[in-house]
Amino acid sequence: MNNSKAFGSVLARIRKELGFSSAHQFYNSVGGKKSLGFSLMTYWNTEHGKKLPRSWRLKAIIAALGVEQDSPRGQELIRAYFKALSGSDELLDSLSAPAAAGAADEDLPSRELAEAATQKALAQRTANLTLEQWKVCARDMVSFLCQYYLFNTTGWVTVRELSNATGFKPDLIRKTLRTFAAQGIAEFTNDKTRSEYAAKVVELLPATPATAPVKAALLGHLEKWMKKAGRVDTRRITIRMSRANLDIYRQHMDKFVELAAIYADSGENRQASAIYMVDAGIFQLLPKD
Repeated sequence: MNNSKAFGSVLARIRKELGFSSAHQFYNSVGGKKSLGFSLMTYWNTEHGKKLPRSWRLKAIIAALGVEQDSPRGQELIRAYFKALSGSDELLDSLSAPAAAGAADEDLPSRELAEAATQKALAQRTANLTLEQWKVCARDMVSFLCQYYLFNTTGWVTVRELSNATGFKPDLIRKTLRTFAAQGIAEFTNDKTRSEYAAKVVELLPATPATAPVKAALLGHLEKWMKKAGRVDTRRITIRMSRANLDIYRQHMDKFVELAAIYADSGENRQASAIYMVDAGIFQLLPKD
């Protein structure tokens, strides 16, 4: 049984234990789409292991079942969800092992459990490009945007789709994709392409003298393109803090930016989704250095 089916099986069993004889009865009894935020077919696919819900949908399901997140049933669903997300039944098991000497005896709060499981899931999905591959991605804006699209989109993508998404002419896209294929960045055949790096977390280049020109080129492309991008959200606060507290906060910020990947789904319907850049920055305002 794969992990998505295992999660669906747990959900179906708990639903039955709570007196809902069928997925259809449960869906209608709790208010349907108005309550859960998605269709009956989506819920049916979830129970049958065909689709793993987003985290906010899991919260809605748990609430509709009438169980608390920290209850035994709630915790069982959350654990099954993160096992499915990570692709391994063993990751969360390690969190249930006896605590190391000096550690607290009580269980991790559900939020910390979710964060720890997600960090392990991301580590399993991590992939690296060679310096030569990064040079190809940094060669020009067409290459830069094509790799962004392909690394965040599973399945075959047509040249026309890439052209429509980026605004570049099909001939330029084809030229780029032929280079990608030669460098092992993506497959390209019959005017369609796909990348093995889709659904993976591609590590950024380390900062070394050899990578500095490539990193600068990538940053230049990003900054140029971001001027055309539409800002979806922003949060700002101006505060005074010590250097030590700034270092601590940066560690927290790094972790939570990475956790944005929990909401990622490179197989999402392309008409109902877009590719976003999560950008968290800290600026020193005063005094001016």
